[in-house]
Amino acid sequence: MIGHRTRYSLAQLLELQETAVVITLIAKHGGRISLNQGTLLYDLVSALQGLTDQQTMAVMAEVIATAVDLRFRVNPKYRFDTRMHDLTQCLALDGYRVDGTQLHRTDPSIEDAAPIDDDLIAALKLSGAYRSADIIRKIDDSAAAFRSSPPDFNASLVNARVALETLAGDVAQDVAAMAGTSPLPYDPSKWGEVISYLRKSGEISIEEEKGLAGVFNLLSAGAHRPVASGIPEGQMTRLGRSFALNMCWFLLQNRLARRAHTP
Repeated sequence: MIGHRTRYSLAQLLELQETAVVITLIAKHGGRISLNQGTLLYDLVSALQGLTDQQTMAVMAEVIATAVDLRFRVNPKYRFDTRMHDLTQCLALDGYRVDGTQLHRTDPSIEDAAPIDDDLIAALKLSGAYRSADIIRKIDDSAAAFRSSPPDFNASLVNARVALETLAGDVAQDVAAMAGTSPLPYDPSKWGEVISYLRKSGEISIEEEKGLAGVFNLLSAGAHRPVASGIPEGQMTRLGRSFALNMCWFLLQNRLARRAHTP
């Protein structure tokens, strides 16, 4: 499934095209767009948000397949190249790879699932987590580093790791507060002590603690891997980032569920 960030990036790319080209492309795949003078980008965003996932993928596939023609229509060319790079990287974060004129899924599990960024950010906004704004900022910073030109894969992983650390710290603080534990029986600046406390308090199991520790170690190692591993840095970064955000999702939903069942 295509995420909100990727739809916005597609709108920014299509804004460079003539109005007739945009209207025809959207209508060709069953969408509707109502254009007003001077509001093309806003109207594009509204039109793309109104498309089904299947329609969005059809528009995206045509944009990728006809990128040479679309680029020909834009001057100066660097404007198209810049926006196309951003769209390609946004697609990579959603689990898709642009290969020439073809769009391929790199993760067979994502077809019917909403992008983790969208679900996690929406849940954080409603969660009441102490530092939800900081966590969302780090998630966005991670995506921005991945999309930069050239991509900063290590910064992408570092920001994802900080988001995970921050959320785990918030969960531990909430557990301690509900238990009436003061002062904190762990050092909140030490990752190992935070997740150990979560396990000792019954918030997570020993297997879940090991999983969190493993993801943290993976992120700490960065995106660089020996060439013999056969995994490009970009794919390794997306994998590590996905692990981190899924662990954030688990910690948040687990805490919310436990709070809901606490008398």
